[in-house]
Amino acid sequence: MAFPLPTAEDDQLIQKLRELPEDYWDFKADDTHEYTHGLHNYPAMMVSPISRNLIRITSSIRPVHSLFDPFSGSGTVLVEGMLAGIPTVCGNDINPLALLLCRVKTTPLDPIHLRKVCSALLDQIHTLYQRDESFFSGADHYMREVLGLDLTAKDNWGSDAPSYLKEYCLSCRRADFEIPSFKNIGYWFKPNVILSLQLIKNCILEISDEPIRNFVFVAFSESIRLVSNRRNGEFKMFRMPPKKVAAFSPSVIGEFSKILSRNIEKMGNFYAACRNTSRVTIHRDNATELKSIPDDMFDLVITSPPYGDSRTTVAYGEYSRLSLQWLGLGHLTEKEILGIDRSLMGGKKYRKGFASHLHSPTLQNSLEQISAIDLERAGDVYSFYEDLDASIRAVSEKTKAGGYQFWVVGNRTVKKVLLQTDVIISELASLYHLQHVYTIDRNIPNKVMPSLNSPTNEAGAKVTTMTNEHIVVLRKI
Repeated sequence: MAFPLPTAEDDQLIQKLRELPEDYWDFKADDTHEYTHGLHNYPAMMVSPISRNLIRITSSIRPVHSLFDPFSGSGTVLVEGMLAGIPTVCGNDINPLALLLCRVKTTPLDPIHLRKVCSALLDQIHTLYQRDESFFSGADHYMREVLGLDLTAKDNWGSDAPSYLKEYCLSCRRADFEIPSFKNIGYWFKPNVILSLQLIKNCILEISDEPIRNFVFVAFSESIRLVSNRRNGEFKMFRMPPKKVAAFSPSVIGEFSKILSRNIEKMGNFYAACRNTSRVTIHRDNATELKSIPDDMFDLVITSPPYGDSRTTVAYGEYSRLSLQWLGLGHLTEKEILGIDRSLMGGKKYRKGFASHLHSPTLQNSLEQISAIDLERAGDVYSFYEDLDASIRAVSEKTKAGGYQFWVVGNRTVKKVLLQTDVIISELASLYHLQHVYTIDRNIPNKVMPSLNSPTNEAGAKVTTMTNEHIVVLRKI
């Protein structure tokens, strides 16, 4: 496809970007957790100053009345759109936990009323816990000493925790206490932790104000991760070693209270800074189709798609699993929760080869190199880029003519072959009325990513993961 020459707006944009210092986009000293950005951790979050500056620079060149992020994640772009006062802000994600975070982060709550409700909640939790403290604190001792269970084992306590807890409740004459039940709950939580979390959940459910209830559930979700037996700093489901599990004794109510108090302060700052003039809509569409979103709607797209398929790159589903099981978000079955990563980009398996139809010579060259080493792994890579190509097409359909798109991507390595996603996107986009304008390179000193990974899945074979990102700038022609 023959593209026209750059427009005057393109020239202005390129000039503004080139005038910036080389390390401008690193944001080493910026507070990336201010406002509601810091309510909840999430894998591979785009740091907020990126979208803030992209909105500012684009708005200085052409009016921005509508903003879209098709891979919203925890809602960073949406929050920045509201802070900038963009009239129409739209997000999309397929993960129910991401959707909850987006809704909560973009719903300004009056801090006075919020503090009042949350103070009453914490008082209720502490009162109920103290009234029956021996019931909560004695659960671990009962399992170990009376029932003889190993609380670090995967079997027995690990696999059948609900039945043991019901027996414990009967022995304490607390048969009325609801016991949560999902796969391997005992493997991920100790007895007193489960009972304390359920107490907190029961109290949260009594909050009648839905936006505040959702806000508090975000603090609850963050607490779940921190009081579980999962290893710190991991997005995938890896448990602490047995010795650490045995010694682990988190203060569940204390952790929840601390997170809730922090989040109330951040919401107060957001409430004060937000212009509250934006109309925010959040969708749960497959990003390869975006069926519920009108065409030709958005002046500006800012997004950061996954770096690769969730099963081998950033496991959004695994990270979200315990929160989804405790909160029941999206009314998913246990099977659907366990299969979230397979439903995300690159979920389709090509075990016996594939016929590439994607318009990217750079991708084709990489696929040929990987196929020569591992055909099935090449199929995983192709599956991801097949979905990415469909997403680029769908997002183009939603963008107004002349509208700019900013795709924040990282270039990963598979089987020691570098996948130049920034170049691949610019090549794929050319089929969908999108012209490559510019590419910004940035270091990622403060993005939460593992520093090492195994590109060959061989034990001990580790390489450094990506330490920089690329912001691909496209314009709808």
